Amino acid sequence: MKNGNKHKKSYRYLVILLLVFLSAVLPIVGIYYGGNAKTICCEDVTNFVMLQSTGDEFKDFMLKEVRLPPILGAILIGLTLSGAGLMLQTLFRNLLASPYTTGISSGVLLIVALVIFINSVSSLLDTFGTDKILIAGWCGGLLSMTMLIIIALRVKESNGVIIVALLLSYLFGGIRSYLIANAQNIQVQEYWEFMVGTITKIHIPDITNMLICTIIFILLSIFLIKPLNALLFGEKYAKSFGLNVKKTRILILLTTSFIVGAIIPYVGLIAFVGIASPYLARPLIKTSDHRWLMPTTMLLGVVLMLLCHIISLKYFVPIYYIYEISRPASPLPIGSVLDILGGLLVIYMVYRGEKKIRI
Repeated sequence: MKNGNKHKKSYRYLVILLLVFLSAVLPIVGIYYGGNAKTICCEDVTNFVMLQSTGDEFKDFMLKEVRLPPILGAILIGLTLSGAGLMLQTLFRNLLASPYTTGISSGVLLIVALVIFINSVSSLLDTFGTDKILIAGWCGGLLSMTMLIIIALRVKESNGVIIVALLLSYLFGGIRSYLIANAQNIQVQEYWEFMVGTITKIHIPDITNMLICTIIFILLSIFLIKPLNALLFGEKYAKSFGLNVKKTRILILLTTSFIVGAIIPYVGLIAFVGIASPYLARPLIKTSDHRWLMPTTMLLGVVLMLLCHIISLKYFVPIYYIYEISRPASPLPIGSVLDILGGLLVIYMVYRGEKKIRI
């Protein structure tokens, strides 16, 4: 029995070490090959990494302002949204729970849509200039957080929370659909870019803010590991061991709403990482113990985000070659790549019989 436990621990340490290794290697690959500027060679990247300069101001600018921020952003998004997805899946005991399906991101999308499609609302935030979409996203995140806390205080069961939140997300979606139906093409394009998710517009100052929020989220995640493990056996079992389920539920919703409301405004809706990472992490680490599952899920989220980022920069949307030959091809949005890659991985796991996995 002891040997069996040792083998399990050794395996889990090996998995986490492998994910840490990939999380360290993929950013390097992304910096070296995650761009299409032919003027920047591997030697330039090496000089930039080792000496903080290539000797050419333009190349330094391209590496520092164009290549590096999206990679750092992908790491932070992978850590936060995947961790938030795991918390919500455990809280609601539902493998489909995520920041998107529980309605947390719906408030963000609604306020952003109001700013994009309604000129009078947009003019209220004109003082923030190009950051008005970011401010709108934060306001939407605050709206989602407030509504979820009110629901959590009024509803006794966690399943009731997710049902009401899902219905509210449909309500917000209906409002957005009405606005889109009466919008101009340029407004629809701007909203679509936010809806599909992209990390190529992240800048260095954004990374600082995202990093602070990520550190807060990770600290809260560590604090929540024991309550999350108690919730694995159901709310009644958790209550019998002295856990205040209502307070724990509110704290989890506050934590996930906070990080989603803080991160999504920078990058748009990147939904699938919150579902795919926890789902893939469970059979990989072979336990539901959050002491192992939480770091595995977060690291797996980082790996998925970095892989999708590299793929999105190396391949282009071919439809422009068919319909608009004179227009240059656009890089694939990372949200689309993540949905395709993550979806295929989950389908493969289900096909192999991993659908028997339970929370």
